[in-house]
Amino acid sequence: MDIKRLEHFLKIAELGSLSRAADRMRLAQPALSRQMRLLEEEAGTPLFARHRRGMQLTPAGEELRARISGPVRQVRHAFDDLRARSQEAAGHMALGVPPTVSYVLAGRLARRVAQQAPKIALRIVEGYAGHLVDWLHRGEIDAALLYGPASDFHMPVEDILHEDLMLVGPPGSALHPDDPVDVTDMARLPLVLPSQSHGLRLVTETAARKAKVTLDIRFEADSFLVLKELAEFGLGYTILPLSAFGREVEAGRLRYAPLRNPRVTRQLVLGALREDQLTRSARIVIRLAKEEMRGLVQSGGWQARLQY
Repeated sequence: MDIKRLEHFLKIAELGSLSRAADRMRLAQPALSRQMRLLEEEAGTPLFARHRRGMQLTPAGEELRARISGPVRQVRHAFDDLRARSQEAAGHMALGVPPTVSYVLAGRLARRVAQQAPKIALRIVEGYAGHLVDWLHRGEIDAALLYGPASDFHMPVEDILHEDLMLVGPPGSALHPDDPVDVTDMARLPLVLPSQSHGLRLVTETAARKAKVTLDIRFEADSFLVLKELAEFGLGYTILPLSAFGREVEAGRLRYAPLRNPRVTRQLVLGALREDQLTRSARIVIRLAKEEMRGLVQSGGWQARLQY
């Protein structure tokens, strides 16, 4: 089996067009078309449905893409590692992050990688825990920062930090960081929260159960940007870590208060491929990410408690 042929297959599947894939990979279109015909002969079944607008995967093609995307990526990275063994670290690394973590970490981490490991091509992939875990198991990303608890994930994870969640409201609210709000009082407020599969919702509902109260949820939104906007418009109060809305507080667009009785916290963990599967580039980026998070916490840029 030709690895290059499989890479070409994945690129055509991504772009949905033979001509666009040929342009992107700087290959002659007839040669690329021949490679796909040979691959379909090896598979014994059509992998693409060809039409005037491009090429669409058949069910067999979808199955092949799901099975090979991770392994092909790992083989490519293994060769990157071998070529870079005696040189400066180079290659590709994909790191999965939840949106609220991306908000505070992504730009800073990219800057650190550019400064300290400029030959590493970093891809930051935003997603929620379920998607990130699936991509990690399939080998489509190398590591992921995930909101725990760690027991939720059927894989080795490293505890990274714990952060408190805050009650967030409009600029005209009475919320103040020096005046904590009991969860029982929070439950009397109109709330805007993510849907039930979202980690923030699960943590908030767990706190409500401990306080033996029922939440008054007026709106649902799975985007933390939308949650902030709804709170700013006075449509309800939301629950977020301070790292996700500190800029709006500084601009006077939102107010917040800590929660207590019980304290509402969430845990950030790091999941990754097995150590023997991690490329040199992935190990370097993980180290740089942990250094950046440590610096943010120690400088007060991320109000959290480090666990490493």
